[in-house]
Amino acid sequence: MRKFIILSITLALASCALTPQKLRTSKPVLEQDSLKSPEHMAVCIADGWENIDYIIYSPVVGYRPTSSGYEVTQFIDGVLTHLADIESDSSGSKVKIYTESLNLGKDSAVSAVERCGLEN
Repeated sequence: MRKFIILSITLALASCALTPQKLRTSKPVLEQDSLKSPEHMAVCIADGWENIDYIIYSPVVGYRPTSSGYEVTQFIDGVLTHLADIESDSSGSKVKIYTESLNLGKDSAVSAVERCGLEN
C-alpha cells in the first residue's frame, strides 16, 4: 500500500511538470518590444537569470536559437520557473515572458528582462 501511495504521488507530480509548450499556453506576464537584436536580448536575459540570488537554489538557465529567434529557460530545483521567447521583428525584437511562479512583490527574473530592454 505504501509503495502505491508513493507511486501515485510521483505520477501526479510528474504530470504537473511544466514544459515550455505548456507554459506558453498561459498569458505572458511581460511583453516588451526592444530595438535590440533578439540575440542581444537572449544573451542579456540568460546572463541576468543566471545571476539572480535565490538564497537556497542556484538557477539553471538554458539558451537556444529557434526558427523565429531565441528561447531562454530558467529552472530552479529542476522545475521550469520562467520562459522567455524572443522573436525578431522589423524594429528589433519582441520579448514574451511566461511564468507560473508565485512571487511576493517584484519578480526578480521579470525585472532582469526589463533592465535588458533599457540598457544601451
